[in-house]
Amino acid sequence: MVGYMRRYASAFVDAVAEIGSLDQVHYARVRDIVGPNSDFVGQSGTFPKVFGDYRKEDSEALASKTQEFLEQGLTKELGIEVNADTTNQWRNLGSLGSHDLSAMREALGMPRGVLGASLCSAKGPQFWSALFQYPSFAVSYESGIDEVPRFDASIEVFGGKKTVKVCFDSPYVKGLPTTMHIREKLDDGSFRESMVRKTYEDAYTLEMKELHAFVVEGKPAKTTSEDAKRDLEIFGMIMKAGLEGQARFNAN
Repeated sequence: MVGYMRRYASAFVDAVAEIGSLDQVHYARVRDIVGPNSDFVGQSGTFPKVFGDYRKEDSEALASKTQEFLEQGLTKELGIEVNADTTNQWRNLGSLGSHDLSAMREALGMPRGVLGASLCSAKGPQFWSALFQYPSFAVSYESGIDEVPRFDASIEVFGGKKTVKVCFDSPYVKGLPTTMHIREKLDDGSFRESMVRKTYEDAYTLEMKELHAFVVEGKPAKTTSEDAKRDLEIFGMIMKAGLEGQARFNAN
């Protein structure tokens, strides 16, 4: 069971059901732009501490294993050179990006490909984006990390007469709700906008309850390692599209 806590938030589960009720998806947006996690933890945690008393040999072993994984994932699997920029982008996708893209897959399915992508560099601003192609619609994805202490994460899906949006707040402040927002045209032609906050029980708590049911009761987990492998496929799509776009731009 992989720790994708956003996919266990009540509002997200409800939003997936709402999206499934749409006659047709016309367009969707996935957004995740956040400030430093240390700001949220430092202001809300109970006596948070950071430790650095690691043995040198353990740190070296971790660095070696990380390099091995990078070589496997980028070079052997995708044919991409491992350098500071590709390592930085791969790590961003594997950390912040994995939560967005895993939730996108549950809500909309697996994209067929990436029409274009913009990657971040190791030394530049940490923002990246991509345009995914689905059978009958496109999905824009934008993400980044800066120094502004806010958490701006959402998935918004546009149907013909209804728009469904789920908004996530920082998971590092306990009890912040995930909310579902619906905008729709009613049968009489009027407009209705609603916001549903199902619970203040945070996504981590709900996920741990699912983990308990998985271990104790044998309930199947939806966020399996096999499921998470699909995220690696999307990472590869983004990396290849971004590098190909950079190559075309530099050639011109």
